[in-house]
Amino acid sequence: MPGRQPRVPQIAGDAVRSLLAAVFPSDCRFCQASLFTLSRLPVCQGCLQTIHPIEFARCTRCGDLLPASEAEWGDACCAECAQDLPPFERAVNFGAYSGALRQLVHLLKYERVRVAAKALGHYTALACKDLCDEIEAGELLLIPVPAYKSRLRTRGFNQAELIARAARRELEKILERRIVLDSTILLRTRFAGSQVARTAEERREQVRGAFKVLARPRVKGRRVLLVDDVMTTGATAAECARVLLQAGATQVWVATPARALGRDMASSTSSEKFPERLAPEVVRPPRLDGRPLPSRPAQPSLLPRAGAAPNLFELKAEAPPGPLFRGTYANGES
Repeated sequence: MPGRQPRVPQIAGDAVRSLLAAVFPSDCRFCQASLFTLSRLPVCQGCLQTIHPIEFARCTRCGDLLPASEAEWGDACCAECAQDLPPFERAVNFGAYSGALRQLVHLLKYERVRVAAKALGHYTALACKDLCDEIEAGELLLIPVPAYKSRLRTRGFNQAELIARAARRELEKILERRIVLDSTILLRTRFAGSQVARTAEERREQVRGAFKVLARPRVKGRRVLLVDDVMTTGATAAECARVLLQAGATQVWVATPARALGRDMASSTSSEKFPERLAPEVVRPPRLDGRPLPSRPAQPSLLPRAGAAPNLFELKAEAPPGPLFRGTYANGES
């Protein structure tokens, strides 16, 4: 009929949309933008590009943020570690436990998307670049923090072990030494429970005795790299390191892809002291079907607001005054 437009472009367009819908996941799990790349990880590149290493001055022992009064001189041992030295040599972490990195950890732990462990393993390996000059042994024993048996039953896997397995080969290239993974050495004997609203001493007591070394001969005289998904209070890592050293390990280091930043930095109000941006805006491509992108709640970020201290962590209770306060974490993880 005269005036009717040919349907070939429309049919071709429908065919392309159907093909893309069959090949690619529908939306990014974080921002709901349509995915255009062939990947098993259902996260868009825009969200992954917001994950950056921590650029603030941090403690060279536990990896937590230094208060403003100490940060002017760069990385150094914090007052808390200087007073009560952790049993591990050093804890290294890639990024802050917020935004897309936090969502990536949750994607693995709670949504059981195991392929997320590959990305988290990559970030863990990158964090270990800081250990290149510290580790002198020709071989490292890689031990994931064990999960309690009830968690293993419900979740089906130990996320720390998946991250360690994903990181092992890249770790060998970065550290230029042999890495031996062993997930049967450490056993979690009981569930420690939430660490929210507990003091540092209470957190240490809460996890004391929660881990046991099953194979002492395989630990004796070895240098150990302990891997977990997130480091928050450091109590879990410290207890694991303590029992490993008691079993005969020579040295223990800790590596995680994410670090919950728990220092109270309210004493610093100048945004000029901090990097201009740690989490760039996510570029969200339009959906293939033309529908508008759904709204989502704002994600935590490390971007300081003008004239205010940066909100670097979530507090469940109001923080008492003092630059060395370690916040209580709303997620309760250790």
